[in-house]
Amino acid sequence: MRYPFTAVNLEKLSQEYSGNQNFVHNTLPRLKILHAIKKDLTTIPNLDWHVEFNHTDVNMNRVTIHYQNKAYKDFNFFYEIPLSLKFELRVFLSNSSIHFIDLYNFLLEKEIMSKDQFSIKAAYHTIPHFVINSETRRYDMSIINKHSVHDDLNENLIDDKVKNDIQSGFEIFNPIFDQLISQFKI
Repeated sequence: MRYPFTAVNLEKLSQEYSGNQNFVHNTLPRLKILHAIKKDLTTIPNLDWHVEFNHTDVNMNRVTIHYQNKAYKDFNFFYEIPLSLKFELRVFLSNSSIHFIDLYNFLLEKEIMSKDQFSIKAAYHTIPHFVINSETRRYDMSIINKHSVHDDLNENLIDDKVKNDIQSGFEIFNPIFDQLISQFKI
């Protein structure tokens, strides 16, 4: 299920899956950290946050952050943070492999991005995307453990390394998204 990433929906998920040990001990603490980061980054415009949770397929659990462009809606730029043990920030340029390749080649051609600046991942059922977290590979376990113990969803314990990687990703890619939008307006 896909929900807007709000405190109300986080509370609903917490109640609905309170008996699911994977959710309680792995997913919920990460959601709490990411929600605190979301609240801390409200000054960054044009971001629409959602959480996707599927109790039967944990590989589909993620937070997505769509870059909103009200004037030109043909592009679908978004960030993805899988709700797994390791932290990873992914950037998608589109919903299809072909569009990703076209846009990536444009970014290289215009020297907006260099070829080895970010790693690109793709798999059989995965759209090509950038992995841009540079410093952080794991969540801070002391913060995860504190969130596991406390039921308060409004507690603002932030993993600063995760926050810095997310904020850095926004600072790098949001202007790139704007450049792509302005270049390809029809």
